[in-house]
Amino acid sequence: MTRDPQKVLVAIVDDERLVRTSLRRLCGVLGFETADYSSGRDFIAALDYGSVSPDCVLLDAHMPDMTGLEVHQLLTQRHVPFATIIFTADDAPETRARYLAAGVAFCLRKPANADMLVAAIEEAVAARPHRSG
Repeated sequence: MTRDPQKVLVAIVDDERLVRTSLRRLCGVLGFETADYSSGRDFIAALDYGSVSPDCVLLDAHMPDMTGLEVHQLLTQRHVPFATIIFTADDAPETRARYLAAGVAFCLRKPANADMLVAAIEEAVAARPHRSG
């Protein structure tokens, strides 16, 4: 996958089409490129196939089949070179603590405002390990 090295590619994983569309549009307005997926399994398949190489991933916490935390844990096992940001409607402190303890870069409450989203993406991308190509 060839793209402008200055452009940040954000993978959006959410089972709700309207949420994916909204996040894709918001990220576009903020200057990010996007790739979106309706499930964690679709996203993992795209990674396996080599059709996507994101700089970070926005994960819905509550999806059928595979939760955002399960996707993150699989990515961690594979030592992926990008950070994960979890979106959740659950604002319980213990939920946030569980995600952060698992190594999620950020845990944002749905709906996140544009300033919070861009700050999380930029910080996650800046903190990621450098990768070649």
